[in-house]
Amino acid sequence: MFHGIHSAQGMQLISKAARALKASNWTPSQIEPEGLRYVTTIAVAGHWFVIAVCLVELVYRPYYGLPRFAVYALLLLALIGLNGYIHYRLRTNRPIAWPWLMAICTLDLVLISAGIAISNGFSHPFFHLFYYPALAAFASMFSSFRLNMVLVTLVAVIYTAISLTAGEGLDLETRDEKDLLARIAVMYLVVMVVNFATNFERLRWRQAQERERALEQERLELAQALQRERIELSQNIHDTAAQSAYMIGLGIDTARELAGEEQPELAATLEATSRLSRSTIWELRHPINMGSIYEGRELGRALRSHATSFTNVTTVPAEIEQTGVEPPLSTETRSVLFSIAHNALTNAYRHAEATRVCIGLDFSPENISLSISDNGIGLPADYAERGHGFNNMSIAAERLGGYLVVEEQGRLGGASVTCVIPSE
Repeated sequence: MFHGIHSAQGMQLISKAARALKASNWTPSQIEPEGLRYVTTIAVAGHWFVIAVCLVELVYRPYYGLPRFAVYALLLLALIGLNGYIHYRLRTNRPIAWPWLMAICTLDLVLISAGIAISNGFSHPFFHLFYYPALAAFASMFSSFRLNMVLVTLVAVIYTAISLTAGEGLDLETRDEKDLLARIAVMYLVVMVVNFATNFERLRWRQAQERERALEQERLELAQALQRERIELSQNIHDTAAQSAYMIGLGIDTARELAGEEQPELAATLEATSRLSRSTIWELRHPINMGSIYEGRELGRALRSHATSFTNVTTVPAEIEQTGVEPPLSTETRSVLFSIAHNALTNAYRHAEATRVCIGLDFSPENISLSISDNGIGLPADYAERGHGFNNMSIAAERLGGYLVVEEQGRLGGASVTCVIPSE
């Protein structure tokens, strides 16, 4: 809580400063959590490398006395402490926020300035080079050009003051002031280039996000329109073709009764026509009952209603046995499993001469299993080559990441078709 309060206060101070500077869009570059963690990992690894180099420089053939050695050690311990803590948060999968990167970059600038101040100031051969990656890190985090210019100006002023006062100062005879100006100019150049590249990438990222949102919205609207069309189609079929087919079936059944036994050929023809009429009505039930899937009905409820339709249309009793609790399933998964069940029921009615059908639906944490079993005459040896029904069901199961199992003699004595897919 203590850390959260101080983070909030720090954010308010930065916000006030930014408003005072009229630095719009001063916030850090927008990076998703995984991207921020990746950047933090790279920063931590880079700091460990710098720390290792500094340790070597500190202990290998030192050319300074004990007081300066102690100060260097304290500065290095501060960097090791903060970098180690951030590394600990990464290793333990704790949340990583951009203020951690800002903190370590701020510490970098403080330590670099302190190191230059106690290392003969401007005359140190390489200490000022550490300013550049620290400034580049800041420029990559903040998108405001004004704020970056204020930061690099502040660093330039501090470095100039240190160069003038620490150690032997500037040697005007050797034109040190020109070297100082060149070093400061490189600081500005690094910040401007990195800030430009960051803003350019940020703009591309935003454009990509906007395109993705637009495409997602188009896909959503297209899917909704398609779903509405499917629902309307199921209702239209129910109100037109299905009703007409049902009335035709009633007329055929009535004609068959009137024909009696005196005209066996006519009775047989009417019987075959009646069976064909029922089969047609049953096929029309597929898009009609599929409409409930697109309306959001659970698979178990939709199959239970479909089994009732199967019994009413074909006069073959169909029951459903469900185990487990149905999890939320996508429309595609429910529609594919529904179609597999419908095709298996169609085969049971048309070819198996079944008098009983059972639909099994099992939901487990690992798999979803759908089985359709009948007590008919079973399957012929060449059932796979007859038509495309079983091949289509197998392809549909594979599309969901599962598989299809066909048994010629199942648990009810006839054929059994089982589709197994992984749970979503």
